[in-house]
Amino acid sequence: MADQLARPGTEGGMDGTGGSVPTAGPRAQTPLQATNEPPWVAQSEKVRRAKARRRSLIRGLVSVVVVLAAWEAAVRIFQPSTVIIVGPSAIPAAFWKLAESGELWHHFSVSMRQFLMGYLVAVALAIPLGLWMGASRRAHDYGDPWLTALYATPNVALAPLFVIWLGFGDPAHVAIIALVAFFPVIINTIDGVHAVERDLREVGIAFRANRREAFARIDLPGAMPYIFTGLRLAMARALVGIVVADLFGAQAGLGYLILTSSQLFQTANVFVGVLILAALGVGLTFGLRVLQKKLTPWQTDVKEHQ
Repeated sequence: MADQLARPGTEGGMDGTGGSVPTAGPRAQTPLQATNEPPWVAQSEKVRRAKARRRSLIRGLVSVVVVLAAWEAAVRIFQPSTVIIVGPSAIPAAFWKLAESGELWHHFSVSMRQFLMGYLVAVALAIPLGLWMGASRRAHDYGDPWLTALYATPNVALAPLFVIWLGFGDPAHVAIIALVAFFPVIINTIDGVHAVERDLREVGIAFRANRREAFARIDLPGAMPYIFTGLRLAMARALVGIVVADLFGAQAGLGYLILTSSQLFQTANVFVGVLILAALGVGLTFGLRVLQKKLTPWQTDVKEHQ
């Protein structure tokens, strides 16, 4: 019996009746042994997911084409004033004219610089604070009244204060963008830490995990889906913040382009600025979704099962 217990590679001990009791041994099961699925089942699952993603992409493209075609047809049939609205076919011509003059690239570069700085500042502040407030009851009690009050305050009302404090340059615009992007990230981060199941924490405590290990191995991974949700929401809010910031003393930027074009009744140029912001939102959100799938592979994509 001693030889059997000491022999490496033998999985199990002895129970009271002389039989073996399965225990964790040095030999690990392969994924095929763990799931008892033949290779062609896993392959068919990959094919099914690829078809589902392709089907979702086709549906999205069809909806865009249908809306643009209906928009163009309505403009050609009813022929409204170009001051009110223009057809989709007029927007590429306006885009090319602005791009050829260099005006569009100037506005775009200014807005992207302010957007990236403001968004990164918001993320760098919101995620650590959100994790701290989510993990510490004391920090949450001290910070929650301020968070609630500032979140309930309209950002447009605070924007003039940043202009007064920081002037009309980039610092004020970066601060406004960071302000509007800050709250979705910190609120979702706090909710993510609170959403971690209590049973998981108790298991960690049972295995003698200290507070730092429980936070790094349980709270943070559990909060990651919520954090990415906050990052996507903050992305959209930051793009809105570009326009809000340009309302206060801007000399360049996509918001400035939209504002001045509307005042000059250049509707096509307005649509150019709006569509660029919309395209940025779609592209950056897609990039965040790809990153989320890489960092949180345990999440189930609901759309793949529809």
